[in-house]
Amino acid sequence: MTIPFHTNSRQHATLARDLDAALRRVDLTTDAAQADVLRAFENSLAQYCEVDHAVAVGSGTDALTIAMAALDAPAGSEVITCDFGFFATAAAIVRAGLTPVLVDTAPGSFLMNLTAAEQAITDRTVAVVAVHLYGEALDGEALHRFATKHKIMLVEDCAQAVGSRSAGRRVGTFGAVAALSFNWSKHLGCVSNGGAVLTNDADIARSARCMRSYGSEGGFLHSRLGLNSKLNPFEAAVLNAKLPHLDGWIGRRRELAARYRRNLAGRDTVDVPWNHYAEAHVYHKFTVRFSDRDGLRAHLKERGVGTLVCYPSLLHEQPAFTGHQVHSFDNPRARSLTRCVLSLPIFPELTDDEVDQISEQILLFVEKSGG
Repeated sequence: MTIPFHTNSRQHATLARDLDAALRRVDLTTDAAQADVLRAFENSLAQYCEVDHAVAVGSGTDALTIAMAALDAPAGSEVITCDFGFFATAAAIVRAGLTPVLVDTAPGSFLMNLTAAEQAITDRTVAVVAVHLYGEALDGEALHRFATKHKIMLVEDCAQAVGSRSAGRRVGTFGAVAALSFNWSKHLGCVSNGGAVLTNDADIARSARCMRSYGSEGGFLHSRLGLNSKLNPFEAAVLNAKLPHLDGWIGRRRELAARYRRNLAGRDTVDVPWNHYAEAHVYHKFTVRFSDRDGLRAHLKERGVGTLVCYPSLLHEQPAFTGHQVHSFDNPRARSLTRCVLSLPIFPELTDDEVDQISEQILLFVEKSGG
């Protein structure tokens, strides 16, 4: 058997007519084509995400960088986030001239420990970046209370969690600003790359639009050291065609996650993710914990099953941060995750039979290894 970790080819095949029609509607005979297509997608995205403003940019990393710049914090100010996660979160903080302060995960969770975050606050702390990792929402109301109590800004990294809800609200609506990614590997993905900044603050939205256009306020007047980061109009057209399908795809991901859980039930050595409350998890990734992670991964690879280790290193260990101010703690729970996490295939076009085959191979390896 051959089962990829992720593929867009199956999805694009089912949407071929819709995607073709969407791309054909990009009118290259008018100079307004890019602005019109971009505006249409931004309006649809803002409505879906339940925010006032969505500013589409070239990548999720750019969205995070722009979100951090929008804080207008003094250079060297501290921003708290989790030590376990993708490089771009901490990199955006550094690029904005700020100092990441990296804390541990919560017990039994892949997500940031708010108690550890509270203990990390100093008089230099200006913000906390809450990462809704693997598609699972952090407690949005608790995050909002945390930020309000300590008079700091809340930034939401929703790169892996668009569509997830906490307490009935979409992620990205609890803080001052949020960032999305539409990288081709995401559950709402471009053909190549893209991202967006979400906010209910008109000033932050204006700042984000300025930052994506070289920091230009219009013409050749540049008020900020911005980026050249406009979402390609063809990617915007593709995303606009996909967006109406997103909730259905998320529903299918939840079905597949439930099937994995049923198949692997009773194996305490394989720790599978669970829904802690309704609509909290969109299963951008289905990540299990297993003591012999590398052995299991090799076993699955030999049988044609793609997997991914997200993530094998803590953020503060990344060589790119050498020479930069990055503060971290011991973070034992986060460190243990780097040794045992393994993400399994989960995408809407994955079949029930494929999930059963993957599960069977996992159980065979567990039996063979005495687990």
